[in-house]
Amino acid sequence: MQTYPDLITALDAAIAATAEHLRDRLQCRPGCSDCCKGFSVLAVEAAVMQQALAALAPATRARILAAAGQVAEQCPFLLDDLCAIYPHRPLICRSQGLAIAYIDHEHEAIEVSACPINFPTDEEYPFSEENLLFMDPFNDRLAAINHDFCVKNGLPPAERIPFRAIAALTAPLPEASP
Repeated sequence: MQTYPDLITALDAAIAATAEHLRDRLQCRPGCSDCCKGFSVLAVEAAVMQQALAALAPATRARILAAAGQVAEQCPFLLDDLCAIYPHRPLICRSQGLAIAYIDHEHEAIEVSACPINFPTDEEYPFSEENLLFMDPFNDRLAAINHDFCVKNGLPPAERIPFRAIAALTAPLPEASP
C-alpha cells in the first residue's frame, strides 16, 4: 500500500525535475505568496495539516486561528508571507508556481494551468513535456490514499475540507500515519 509520505517524496522529486528545466523562469521564493489562497483538501491531507498545526507554538496557532476567522481569500496558514506549516503543505500548495498539466480525456487534449508571475499571459510560451508537471498520476495516488484513510476512519472520501476549517478545528482529525 502506498503511503502519503511516499506520495510527497515522489511529487517533490517530479517538482524538482520540472523546476530544473524552468530555473531561469521561476520567480518563486520565500515571501512570494500570490498563490497562497484558501484552498481545500481531502481528509488525509487535512489530518497532516492539523498535525502540523498542533505542533506549532501556541502563539503561532492563535495567529492562524485568528486568520481563519477573517473573510479574506488568503490562506490562514500564511503568516508574514511565509507558510507556517511549509514542510507539511498539501499537494496543491507544493505544485503552485509551475505549469501544471492535466489530461482532458473528453477533448483528447492537455490542459495547462500556469502561474501568471512565472508565465505571464502576454507572453507566448511553448510548453513541452519536460517543463510541465503532470498532476493526474499524483492526484490519482492521493485519491487512493485518501480513500483508504477515510474507510479506516469512517470519513466520507469525497469530502473536501477548507483550509479555514482545518485551522479552526477543535476536535482532532484521525492521525495520518505513514
